[in-house]
Amino acid sequence: MTTKTIELDLFQENIKHLSTDELGNFIVITSRNRIVLSDRTIPLELGVDIVMAKIINEEKILIVLHHSTSIENALIIDYTGKSYARFNIGTSINDIKINGKKIIVSYFDEGVLRGDKPDCDALAVFNHKGEQVFGFNSGNVQNPLIDCYCAANLGNGKIVFNGYGNFLLQELDLNNFNLASYKVPPLCIGARSVSAKADNIIFHSTYEDKTNFFIWNLQTDEFYSIDSEFKNLQSTENGIFYQVNRKSFTIINPLES
Repeated sequence: MTTKTIELDLFQENIKHLSTDELGNFIVITSRNRIVLSDRTIPLELGVDIVMAKIINEEKILIVLHHSTSIENALIIDYTGKSYARFNIGTSINDIKINGKKIIVSYFDEGVLRGDKPDCDALAVFNHKGEQVFGFNSGNVQNPLIDCYCAANLGNGKIVFNGYGNFLLQELDLNNFNLASYKVPPLCIGARSVSAKADNIIFHSTYEDKTNFFIWNLQTDEFYSIDSEFKNLQSTENGIFYQVNRKSFTIINPLES
């Protein structure tokens, strides 16, 4: 396992929210609601209370607003702050993944059980116009999720996700929205974070174990664990996880020695 800690020069501010990719490219919402990016020297200041943000591509970013007066609480903007789309992304958001031209959002149980769209779908997919193009629970009324614990990009336009309800690993093809299901190894049930590299699905923070990594190969069914002392990790691409601190974050690669 390898780790790398990246210190941020935030002066008197702290990290309110941070997301990163496997290379350490990041977007930060500071305690003063400024948007700080790894490749920009001047932060964006939109003058609004921001919950989280994700880099969509080299031209656009996604911003989620807090307690917006409008139901449309998400913005797609460019790096100057120009708005391209505004839409309802839900309020009980667990995580957001970007996969090509799709935005994948997972939701906590409080939003799912409240019954409002899009939270009630447990996992929803949006395009870059802010239009919802898929909802898991809407098409799986006999086998719904109550809480979508985690999701990961799998490659080839696919994602995997699971949670509380059916305890199956769901594989979703974002090109045609076909679903495949896999029985999750018992030690991986309840995982709050997941990443994928090739055919390996890497789980962290399960019901039974809050620190170790569990690696499961979908093709060969090989299964093993890697010892760790990390807790409360978030996931990014290619088998990488990260931990956010007040003014820094640590990238963890459990598969690299």
